Amino acid sequence: MIQGFNRGGQRAMGMIRIELVIGDLKSNTLFHVIDAKTSYNLLLGMPWVHENGIVLSTLHQCFKFYRGGVKKILGDVKPFIEAESYFADSKFYINEDVASEVIPVEVHSTGQDIPRKD
Repeated sequence: MIQGFNRGGQRAMGMIRIELVIGDLKSNTLFHVIDAKTSYNLLLGMPWVHENGIVLSTLHQCFKFYRGGVKKILGDVKPFIEAESYFADSKFYINEDVASEVIPVEVHSTGQDIPRKD
């Protein structure tokens, strides 16, 4: 049973093992196949991340791993086009200078230390 973002469960149609190649990373990966409308083709979960020694950065939209040296894989800057986007998947990829939920505020330093509480 696979839980979705809407908390609904769905049974997998089957499983397939694929030699996944992402840049310099090669991994023999087991995928559970479902019938669902999403704007992504696959999800790589935390077991895959840990098994491959991946260090994720959602801030920088990349991941790093070690294979004979540190390797870095960059994510897509704009992974969705409007025609294929689903709101839950693409909300944070909208091309805006400032998200409407965030109010930019500049805080200036007073140059004074914060008193310690013992």
